[in-house]
Amino acid sequence: MPAYELFPISKKELKKLYFKDRLSIFQIANKLGCTHSAIVYKFKKFDIKSRGHIGLTKPIKLTKKGFEHLYCERRLSLKKISNIVHRSESGLERRFKNYNLVSRGNKNRACKYKKKDFSGDPIEKAYLIGFRLGDLNVMEGVSVLQIRCSITIPAQTKLIKRLFTPYTTPYITKAKRGTYEIVCLVNRSFDFLLSKEDKIPLWITRNKKHFFSFLAGYSDAEGSFYIHKRKNKVSFGVWEIQTQQKNIINQIWKNLQKYEVESPLPSISKNVGYIAPSGSKNNKDIWKITVARKYSLWKLINSLSIYIKHHNKIKDIRRVRDNLEFRGVNINNPSPFHLAA
Repeated sequence: MPAYELFPISKKELKKLYFKDRLSIFQIANKLGCTHSAIVYKFKKFDIKSRGHIGLTKPIKLTKKGFEHLYCERRLSLKKISNIVHRSESGLERRFKNYNLVSRGNKNRACKYKKKDFSGDPIEKAYLIGFRLGDLNVMEGVSVLQIRCSITIPAQTKLIKRLFTPYTTPYITKAKRGTYEIVCLVNRSFDFLLSKEDKIPLWITRNKKHFFSFLAGYSDAEGSFYIHKRKNKVSFGVWEIQTQQKNIINQIWKNLQKYEVESPLPSISKNVGYIAPSGSKNNKDIWKITVARKYSLWKLINSLSIYIKHHNKIKDIRRVRDNLEFRGVNINNPSPFHLAA
C-alpha cells in the first residue's frame, strides 16, 4: 500500500486546516510532517475543492499594462506579483510570454543584501589581489562573484569578514570537521579577483607602495613571521613564505632585491609527491623565500607593517621587532628604507 494511503488524517481535520486556518497545501504538509503529494492525494480522495475554485481567493485580472507596471516599473518579482493577483507563478510566466514582455535578466534580480561597488583604491586592490592569490577561492556567477575560504584559524576568519563587510554581508559557518567556512558574495566590480594566474600584475610591481601592499596581503595569507631558536646561540627573527606558486615567489624575490632587501634565492623546500603529516600529497614542488638578515628584515617589516592586517601576524611582527632590537638594530630610528610616494 502506498505511503500516502497510510497517512492518518480525516476529511474534517483537513478542511479545518485549509478553510478555517487558511493554510496552504505546503503549510499543511509541513505541519503534519508529510509530503506535498500526500496532501494533494487526500484532497482528491476527499473531493475537497481548492479555495480558488470556490471563489475564496478570486484571481485579479491582470492586463499587459498592469503587468508592465508591477514588473518593469515597481520591479517586483513574479513570485510577489503572483501573491498580489492570486495567480500561480507558472500561469504568470505563460502570460508574460503571451504579452511579449522582456525579462530583466539575472543581473537585475534582487539580492537579499545590498552589494556595494569596490572602492577603486589601488592600495586596497593590491592587498586583496595578494590575499586572494594566497588564500581565497573565487567563482564567477551571473551577477555576483562567490568568494570562499575554508580555514581553521579564527583570526583569518575575522580578517576576511573585515575585508569584505564594507561591500557585502559575509556568511560564516562552522563545519563538522572543525573548519570555518566563509562565503562572500560581491558584485562584478571585484572581477579583478577572478585571475588565479601564478603572476603578480605589472601595475603592482612598478609601484613600491602597490608592491608592498600586495606582499602584505600575500603574507597575511601564506607568510609567517617567527623567531628561529638555536641552542646555545642567539635566536633570530625570520620572514618566510612557502607556496607552490613558483613564479610569484621569484617575482617577490626580484622586487625585494630592487628595494635592497637581501634574501637568498628561492629554493624548493618540499618536492612534488611529498606527503604531509596530515596525509595530503603535494602535486607540485613547494617553493620557499626567506628574509633573516637583521637589517634587511627590519627594512621589510618596517615597510610591510603599515599594510599587514592579520591580527596574529601583527603580534608576530612585534616579537620579531623585539628580537631585532635585542640584536642591536635601533628600531626607534627611521628605517634607511623609505617608500617614495
